[in-house]
Amino acid sequence: MGVNYWDSSYESGHVPWDPGPYDGHLPEIVERERISACRVVDIGCGTGKSLVWLAERGFECTGIEIAPTALQMAKELAGRRGVTCDWLYGRFPDDFHGRKHRLGDASFELAIDRGVFHLHTSTSDQRRFVEGVARILGPHGLWYSLLASSSGGNGFGGPPRWSRREVTAAVSQHFEIVRLEESVFTPGENGSMAAWVCVLRNRGRLAA
Repeated sequence: MGVNYWDSSYESGHVPWDPGPYDGHLPEIVERERISACRVVDIGCGTGKSLVWLAERGFECTGIEIAPTALQMAKELAGRRGVTCDWLYGRFPDDFHGRKHRLGDASFELAIDRGVFHLHTSTSDQRRFVEGVARILGPHGLWYSLLASSSGGNGFGGPPRWSRREVTAAVSQHFEIVRLEESVFTPGENGSMAAWVCVLRNRGRLAA
């Protein structure tokens, strides 16, 4: 899907993937994995709600987004809440490979994506995305990814649904699976799509 699709969605307010106040899985993940304030990057940060939540708790936050409207909304939200985040426009990983952007020399301790990785359906695209995350994470850094689960049925429209086997096959070369549990995209939301809560640890084989 191109930039125009995502941007027009935010302009119209039709964003069913929006997490509400912030991603509802984050508090439990931060607590359970004992993640203290660190450098975090949100790939496909949308309107910045999750990053702002983290910034308010002392995290050093960078957001990547392809939709200019969403990025502007994220900047405005951070301003209203009195926190500072680094907001970067571009498509990950293509626009952030090597040292073309400020991610090139970064070693983040945490990467998050909420429904971005699961949009990559070809093996080559999946490989490039996984390698891109591995490169910007420090050794043993964590990646939290939320993916649509095939246990909820194939559905009609919406994002691709993934099986446990498909998730494992896509990430295992560069990441150790810390946690792969079934849940829903938005906890507490009636009819929320079945999802995988996936926490991965970088094996440290790639460098930026």
